[in-house]
Amino acid sequence: MTKRTWTTAIVLTAIGACSVFFSLPVCLGWMLGCAAAVLNYKRNERYWSGILSRGSAATGTGMPHFMINWLIMVAVLLICALKPEYFNIFSCAVGLFLIKITVTVDTLINRKGE
Repeated sequence: MTKRTWTTAIVLTAIGACSVFFSLPVCLGWMLGCAAAVLNYKRNERYWSGILSRGSAATGTGMPHFMINWLIMVAVLLICALKPEYFNIFSCAVGLFLIKITVTVDTLINRKGE
C-alpha cells in the first residue's frame, strides 16, 4: 500500500476509536480488529514478497501461512465472544475489514493530478 493509503487507514482507525465516547467495548473491539487486519496484511505482504523475490513458492508453504491468517482472525473474534464486557464482536469483525475498507475509500476519493 502507498503512504496515502496507510494515512487513510490511520484516519479510519482514529474515526473508529472515537466510538470510545459512546461505548468502550465497541472502541476496543474496533481497535482489536484493526490490529489483526494490519498484522494479517503485513504477514501477507512479507509472504508474497518472498515468493516474488525467489520466483517460486517452496512446497507446502501456502496452506500453513493461510491457516495462521485464519487463526489470527478466529482468535480475535473468540476473544471478543468470550469477553463481551470488554470487546464488541461486531465492531471487531468490521475492524478485520480495515484494509478492504481503506482501499475502497482510497479508490473512491478522487484526487486531482493522480
